[in-house]
Amino acid sequence: MRNLDSSPIKPVFKPHYSNPGKTKSFEKSLPYSETKMKPWEVQNISKDVFFQRKYGNISPEERNKLTEKVARQRRLRNMRKEHEREQRENARAERMAKSGRENHSDSEQYRVSRDRTPIGKNSLFEYVYGTHSVRSALESGKRSSYSRLYVHNCQDRQLIKIAETKYGVKIVERSSKNDLNILCNNGVHNGVVLETKSLELNTIHSLGACQDNEYKVTVYNDLDDAEVEIVKTVARTDPVEDEPVAKMPLGIFLDGITDPQNMGGIIRSAYYFGVDFIVVPGSHTARLGPVANKASVGAMDLIDIYETNESLKFIDRIRANGWSVVSTSAKPSVDEINDLKSKHEKVEQQLKNKYVDMNELPNILSQTPVLLVMGSEGEGIRTHMKLRSDFLVGIDKGRKQDHIVDSLNVSVASGILIGKCLE
Repeated sequence: MRNLDSSPIKPVFKPHYSNPGKTKSFEKSLPYSETKMKPWEVQNISKDVFFQRKYGNISPEERNKLTEKVARQRRLRNMRKEHEREQRENARAERMAKSGRENHSDSEQYRVSRDRTPIGKNSLFEYVYGTHSVRSALESGKRSSYSRLYVHNCQDRQLIKIAETKYGVKIVERSSKNDLNILCNNGVHNGVVLETKSLELNTIHSLGACQDNEYKVTVYNDLDDAEVEIVKTVARTDPVEDEPVAKMPLGIFLDGITDPQNMGGIIRSAYYFGVDFIVVPGSHTARLGPVANKASVGAMDLIDIYETNESLKFIDRIRANGWSVVSTSAKPSVDEINDLKSKHEKVEQQLKNKYVDMNELPNILSQTPVLLVMGSEGEGIRTHMKLRSDFLVGIDKGRKQDHIVDSLNVSVASGILIGKCLE
C-alpha cells in the first residue's frame, strides 16, 4: 500500500504566472507607460531658462510668426471647445425632446446648461428673483450687465427667450430648488433668479418747471459732474388723446425709509398710480436691492429713481422753480406742541400754519407740480425738511381714543396719499 504521507501533494491547476516564486503584483495587469520627461527636465534646467534660451534671441520676423502661431492655436482651441459644447447641448436637447420634456406650446426650444457644480454667489453681481422682477429687469434694460439666468422647472418660456435673444444671457438649469434658494436667501423666486449688476441711479440736481405735460429734470453727468437737462413727459398723459388734458407731474421723496420691504411697497404703489419719479437720499436709506425689487413686483426697474446727496438744497432748488413740497406728518398732540414751544416757539408756529386737509391735495396738484415727502414710521420726517415744505398733511385716525396703534405702515400711507393726490 502506498504511503500517502510521504508523497508530495501537487496543485490541481498550474499557476498562470511564469515565476511562482516571485511576489505577485497588480501592476503587471496594467499597460506599461513610460513617463516622458519635459525638454527642460532632460537638460536639468528650469522652464523659464529653457524658453529664454530658445526664444530670447530670435529675430522680429520670427517673433511675429511665433505670435501668429500662438494666436492661431488659441483660436482653434476655443473653436474646438465651442464645437464640443454645442454638440453636448444638441445631444441633450435631442434627449429632452424624446422624453417629452421640451414639448412647449410654442414649439420653441431654448438652450440650457445643466450645472451640477456647487452653487455660490458672485460678490460683483446681485441676484434678482421672482418672475415679475426678472422680467422687468430684462425689459427695462437699465442695468449695465446681465450675466446668467438660473432656472428650476420654469414654465415661462417667453421670459427665457427674452434673456437669451435680447442679451445673450446664459441659461443655467439647476435640478435642485435649494440652489436658487441659496442665491436669493430663501426668497420666493418662482424658479427664476437673474445674476445681474445693481441698478445704477442718476444723481439729481433739480427739477424744472412743467409745461404742456412735460417737465425738466437736471442730473449730474457721471464723467465730469456736469449738469445735464432731460425733458420728461408726465406719466399720466394719455398718448391716444388728440388734445390731452394738462397734467402736473407728481414725484415722491423718501426721507429715511430704511426697511426694503416698505421701500418696495411704496415703489409698487407709485408706479401703479402713475407717479413720475422717486428721489432717495444717498445715505440713511434702504438699499434698492433684490428684496426691495421683489416687494415692488419689478416696478423698481420701470419707474425713474434718482438719488441726491444734498436733500435740503435739492428741496430749496425745486421750490424756487415752482414745485410745491408736501410733507406727510400727523398733527402734533398737545404734549408735542408744548415741547416744540419750549424749544422754539417760532418753529412751532411755522409748522402749525402749514397743515392742510388731505382733501386739498388734488387742488394743489392741479395748480403746481408736487413733490410728496414720505418719512419713516419711527422717526418721521426731519424738522428741517418740514420747515422747507410748503404744506404738511396727515391721515386722521378713526379711533380717536386709541393710543396703541398710532400710525399707518408707511407703504399703506403712501398709497392712500398718492391716490388722494390723483383724484
